[in-house]
Amino acid sequence: MASSPCAQYPPTLAVAMRANKRNARIMVYQVLVGADAGSLFGSSALCISQANIAETLSIKSMAWLGEKLVLCTSLRYLLLQPAQGTTSQLFALAEEAPSPTLVQSIPSANLAVLLMDEVGVVINDTGQPAQSALTFPSTPIALAASGLYILAACTDGVHIYDRTSSAWVQSLPYPSGIVPSPGQSITTAYNTKGSCVLFSGLYKVMLLRPIALDEQAKDLLRAGQYEQALNLAGICAADGAPWAETAFAQTALLLLHEARFEDAMAVLPRCSLSMFQPMELFPLFPIITAPWADQLPHKQYWGLHPPLPPLDSLLAQEAQQQGHTLLEQEAMQSIADYLLQVREREGIDAADGIDTLLVYLLAELEDEPRLATFAEGPQQVTPHLVAPLLQRKGQSDTLAQLYAGAGQAAAGLALWKEIADESKGGGGEALQRQQSVVQRATKVLLNRHSAPPALVLSYLPWLISTSPKHALSVLKSRDIDDETGLGLVRAGPPDLLWRYLDYLVCQQGSSDPALHTQLALTLADVSLQLQAPPADESSEQKRARESSKDEVQTRLRSFLKQSSQYDSRLVLARIRGSPLWQEQVVLHSKVGDNTAALRILAIELQDMPAAEQYCAEQAARGGQASYALLLEMLLHPGQGRPPLLPQACHLLAAQGTTLRE
Repeated sequence: MASSPCAQYPPTLAVAMRANKRNARIMVYQVLVGADAGSLFGSSALCISQANIAETLSIKSMAWLGEKLVLCTSLRYLLLQPAQGTTSQLFALAEEAPSPTLVQSIPSANLAVLLMDEVGVVINDTGQPAQSALTFPSTPIALAASGLYILAACTDGVHIYDRTSSAWVQSLPYPSGIVPSPGQSITTAYNTKGSCVLFSGLYKVMLLRPIALDEQAKDLLRAGQYEQALNLAGICAADGAPWAETAFAQTALLLLHEARFEDAMAVLPRCSLSMFQPMELFPLFPIITAPWADQLPHKQYWGLHPPLPPLDSLLAQEAQQQGHTLLEQEAMQSIADYLLQVREREGIDAADGIDTLLVYLLAELEDEPRLATFAEGPQQVTPHLVAPLLQRKGQSDTLAQLYAGAGQAAAGLALWKEIADESKGGGGEALQRQQSVVQRATKVLLNRHSAPPALVLSYLPWLISTSPKHALSVLKSRDIDDETGLGLVRAGPPDLLWRYLDYLVCQQGSSDPALHTQLALTLADVSLQLQAPPADESSEQKRARESSKDEVQTRLRSFLKQSSQYDSRLVLARIRGSPLWQEQVVLHSKVGDNTAALRILAIELQDMPAAEQYCAEQAARGGQASYALLLEMLLHPGQGRPPLLPQACHLLAAQGTTLRE
C-alpha cells in the first residue's frame, strides 16, 4: 500500500494485489472519514481507479510521485499513471546490477528515491535522475523524508543526508528496543511539514525532530564545516529564510579569522548592504581608514567571531604555516576584488572610505592598469591619505588624476606639469608619458567646473611651450579675451599664432583690421620659413614640412582672396620677390596694380590660362585694356628676355576681336 503524501482531503490510498499469475492489479481509493462516510465515527473507501499491469513478480514497494505511482519489483522499477492505466519501465538494469529494494517519495520536492542495495537514485516526476545518487553504508531497511533531509534506517542506525546535495549530514544510533534483528522490518511515518519522523520497531517507536535550520547552521559553523553551512543557508535563502544572510556574513567573518581571504570574499557578495556593509572590513586596515573609524557599525551577528584585528596581526598568526608576503597579497587582492564588485551598489556607506581603501590596495599590489582605470572613473577618494604611498610607488600621474577628480585641480595640474617637465626631451616611453599627462591636464583645463579662469591662465604658458595643439584647444574653449590670448601665444611658435589668429578672425568673426593684417603677415612669415629646407632634413621631416607648407599657403591664399580688412600693401611688401607668386598676384590685384599681376602670371609663371582668366575677370569689371596690356607684355617682356611669340599668337587668335576694339 501507499498513501498519498500530500495534505489533501480526502486522502488517497493505492493498494497492490495479484489479479492472476501474470498480472498485478493496482486499486486507488479515496478514504472518506466521519460524516463524509455516512456516520460520525465511521469510514469508507471509494475506488476511483484501477489498473492491471503485466507483471509476474510481486510488487515489493510503491510510492506516490505527484499523480503517478512508482512500483518496485525484484527486477525493475515501473512508473504507473493510475488514471490512464499506462506504465513505463524506469532504467534498463543489467543482469549484474543491484536489484531494486524499495521506493520512497519526497513529497516536499516532488521527487522519489529508488533504492538498489546501498545506492539511492533520486528521480523527478518524469522518471529522470534529478541529482547525484545517495550512497548508504549498507542497504537501508527503510527510508523517510523530512524537509531538506532524507533519513535511511540501516542495521547500525539512522543516517541523515542532505536531499539537495546527497551529502551525508549525521548518523544517529538506535535506542534500545528498536535495534532491528536480521530480516526485521522497520516502519516509518512522517508528516507533510517534515517536523517529525517516526521509526517503529517491534516494541518501541523512535521519534526524530529536526533542529531549527538556523541552529543547524550555527552548529556547522562552530564545527568549522563552512561549506555545509553555506549550502544550508543557500537553500534556505532561496526559500526566503531571513537568517540566511546572517549566516553568510558570519561565515565570511570566520573565514577571515582563519586567513581564508579568497573564500571569505566569495561569500560576502551574497549579503545585502542592509546585512553587511563593506566598511566593516576597515579594521583590517586601521591606518588608511582611520578617518571613518567612528562610523563603523557594531554588529555581533551570531557572536561566533572576535572583532577583526589589523591585517598584520591576522597574518602573524598564520605566518608559520604560509608565506607572509603571499598571504598578504592574497588578502589584498581578494578584498580589492570584492570592493570593486560592490562599491557601486545603492545604499553603500562610507563610499569615500571604500574608494580610498581601494586605491591603497591596488597601489600596494602594484596593479597599475586597474589603478589607472579606477582613478579615471567616478570615485570619491580622499587623495592626501594615499599621496605618500602613490608617490613612493611612482604613481604621481594617478595621484594627479585623483586630485583632479576630488576637485583639487591645482594640485593635480602641478603634478602633471612636474611629470611632463621631467619627461621633456625624451623619446619612447618618456615621450608617451609626457603626451599622456598633457592630455589629462588639458582635459582638466577645458572643464569650467574644475579649473577657474585664473588657474587656466597660470598654466597656459606651460601648455603652450609643451604642446601648442592642446594649448590651442584650451584657448578656443575658455573665455579668454583676445589681447590676453594673443599675449600668451606670441611667446609660442608661429604655427600656434596663426592658428589662434585664424580662430579669432574666421571663427569668432572679428572685423578688426589689425587682427586681419596680423593674420595675413603671420601666414606669410610661416609660409616663407617653410620654403627653404634645413640642411640636415630627413625624408620624414621633408614630408612633414611639405605638408605644413601646402596647408599654410592654401590658407594664406584663401584668406587674401576672402578678406578685405587687412593692409594689402603691408602684406605685399612682406612677400614681394619671394616664391609666393600666386599670393603676390592676389595682393597686386587688391592694390590695383594689374601690370604687376599679369607680369607674374605671364612672364614669371608663364601660365597663359591663368593670365587670360585674370584678363577676363578684369574685363568683367570694365577693365578692357587688360588684354592689350598682356599682348604688349608678351611682345616686349623686358629684362633682356625674347618675345613670347607663340603665346602672343595664341592670344591674338583667341581674343582678336577684343584687341581690335
